[in-house]
Amino acid sequence: MPDILSLRLFLRIAALGGIAAAAQDLSLSPASASARLVKLEETVGFRLFNRTTRAVSLTTDGDAFLPYVQQMIETLETGLSAVRGQGADAEGLLRITMPGSFGRMYIMPTLADFHARHPRVSLDLRLSDAVLDVVEGAYDLIIRNAPLADSGLIMRKLASDRRLLVASPAYLKRYGSPSTPDDLAEHQCVSLAEYTKWKFENGQTISVPHSFVVNDGEALRTMLEQGMGIGIKSIWNASESLKSGLLVEVMPDFPLAIDVSIWLLYPSRRIIAPKVHAMIDFLLERFQPVPPWEC
Repeated sequence: MPDILSLRLFLRIAALGGIAAAAQDLSLSPASASARLVKLEETVGFRLFNRTTRAVSLTTDGDAFLPYVQQMIETLETGLSAVRGQGADAEGLLRITMPGSFGRMYIMPTLADFHARHPRVSLDLRLSDAVLDVVEGAYDLIIRNAPLADSGLIMRKLASDRRLLVASPAYLKRYGSPSTPDDLAEHQCVSLAEYTKWKFENGQTISVPHSFVVNDGEALRTMLEQGMGIGIKSIWNASESLKSGLLVEVMPDFPLAIDVSIWLLYPSRRIIAPKVHAMIDFLLERFQPVPPWEC
């Protein structure tokens, strides 16, 4: 197994972009640091850095290895602080993935406040509507409003994800408003690609007449605002459009049967790094008891 100092050296070279700078940071001689790096690469069985006379850069394998080493060192430091009776500070790289629309609307605007509280935490943020693998991606935290197959995750509810059937006033003026779910067969509908059936609390399930299909929530909202049909929207995504009147609720007497929430998910390790706790507490503070779109 690699020794701790060599792993710390690996992290510092990756952060500082040079062996000499990392050696100085760790009070090592450049020769000793170079020897340790060679030994580390022999131990792990692959090259960690591409080296030139001017700089070093992570190889593909080194880049993939990096978050696991960061995680290992942070867990070790957290354990040492706990045994010594010290409160560990939130620090290090925090890797988070989240849905694109939700991230842009509700997470990005809060990050300056988080950084002011925890200046020693750096962020690696991935905005994607794809369900990314928390283990393979070495993510510390996932924000999701869709089920995840990996049962080895701890789940914390961030907020409810209430959804409505909506349309633009222009569409309803032109085509009329449906009175019951059965009436949707006579209407244009805009749906996300995976939602082929709409379920209602009265027990009805309607096969959506796919007038238009799109795979992006913000694009769907734009199409609805432009009068292209009736569709399902999350309140968090459509709240401003509903407040401004660009969209209105359709068939309020027939609510949708959707039990969806927005979740915080993270690997079920016995020790959770302080940086993860810090972000979870920060987000819960802003989304509970009432999320911003319900205010």
